[in-house]
Amino acid sequence: MIALAFALALTAAPQEIPAVCDPAPGVAPDWAACAAALPEGSPEQRLARQNQATEAYLNRDYGAAERLYDAAAGDDDAYSDVFLHAFRADTFRQVGRDKEATADARMAWLILSDDPAHEAQRQLTPVDEEGRRFLLSLVLPILKTGRDPSFEAAFADFRALPVKDADGYGSLALVLEQLGDFDGALEASLVAVKAAPTNASYLNNHCYILVRAGRPAEGLPFCEKAVQAAPEIGAVRHSLAAALAGAGRCNEADAALAEARRLEPATALYQQAIACVAGPGGDPGSAPSV
Repeated sequence: MIALAFALALTAAPQEIPAVCDPAPGVAPDWAACAAALPEGSPEQRLARQNQATEAYLNRDYGAAERLYDAAAGDDDAYSDVFLHAFRADTFRQVGRDKEATADARMAWLILSDDPAHEAQRQLTPVDEEGRRFLLSLVLPILKTGRDPSFEAAFADFRALPVKDADGYGSLALVLEQLGDFDGALEASLVAVKAAPTNASYLNNHCYILVRAGRPAEGLPFCEKAVQAAPEIGAVRHSLAAALAGAGRCNEADAALAEARRLEPATALYQQAIACVAGPGGDPGSAPSV
């Protein structure tokens, strides 16, 4: 698990810092209240909005994260830390803003790399091995989809990281699936699932990898267990919809997809239809998913 420390680097004198922006040690500020208490359009307010956006992103509220990241944009974006760029890249990917997602993913990689132009940003937010793996798992699929020339170097860096535990194998599986290496993804994912057989994320990802590999019937039991463990996560419902559609259970697939859309309405992927043709044991007469 990645622990993130949010901080507001105010340039004003201590007595000018709004109290709501400076809570007790160890307590995260109410970033919405903090932003409202700061001068409109100021660098300090933009930083508060960035932190508010990141909280929304981590809660999978991609619509709110998108609006807040846009509200926080300014000329000093190039000096923001690696977490901002990686989280904003993934937010933009989720809502279908691919070009902007690629630009942020590239910036995140440049900060993680040894590019001397970004040494100040590396010093701003040091990243350990676990954090590096996590951040690369977010940006690599975006760089690949965007055909960015930095993908190969970033992927080589990711593969060089030692894989030590279930989280490491889970991250490896997730990245390999998104890059189209289904055999490698399944091998890594199975290690994670065996190590933590009730973990909803591992179960969900294993199901979706099997679906993408053309084996939806094998994936379905893993999706069903993931839904039982995490019924309010849109990604879990979407994976279930894909597995059900692949198995020819079209009405159930439609219902699962509708639930994914309800839970995460801003996620562009969930607005796409999932092709389904009813087969033996499926829903006789049901229409393709829309």
